[in-house]
Amino acid sequence: MERTGDMLLFMADTLSYGDKQKLETMYEKYKRKMYSAAKRILSDGDKAEDATQNAFISIAENIGRINITDDDALEGYVIAIVKNEAYNIIRAKDKAELYDEFPLVSDPFSDVNAKVFEKEVYEKIVEILRNMDDLYRSPIYLNCVMGYTVKETAKQLHRNVQTVKGQIARGKKMIINKLKEAGYEL
Repeated sequence: MERTGDMLLFMADTLSYGDKQKLETMYEKYKRKMYSAAKRILSDGDKAEDATQNAFISIAENIGRINITDDDALEGYVIAIVKNEAYNIIRAKDKAELYDEFPLVSDPFSDVNAKVFEKEVYEKIVEILRNMDDLYRSPIYLNCVMGYTVKETAKQLHRNVQTVKGQIARGKKMIINKLKEAGYEL
């Protein structure tokens, strides 16, 4: 975890004093939990540290919008981010292996091309989610990615169940519209 700490010291120099304090507080409070969550997914300490580092980079980029007063929601948020980063590492490895295994496939109807298209769509959805306002991103992530029920999602985010249902529905519509704008046919 020393590498992640060194990277945060470097990044912290670019933040305001208040944001730097928030990032350092979050790092000290959640670094072990985040590392453990990533290691459970990746089964590799170095890759888990990479996922943790990537998660803290993402957190640092959005630190001004993060509310650190709600411990439960914050913990769910940082764990969700590090898990997503761990899955990104797996997807990157899988994608590299896929291209190594089938470098000359040109049949537009092949299963490999379908899988690559699915991964491209998935990666585009992840990109859309990352850029989405937290009001919609958190409920969608907890419900659709983490598998929480709407009720569990509402409890985790300390929101009304009907509010979360609406946020998930509106967020999904936003994702579909962004995919259509990017040229994906759904």
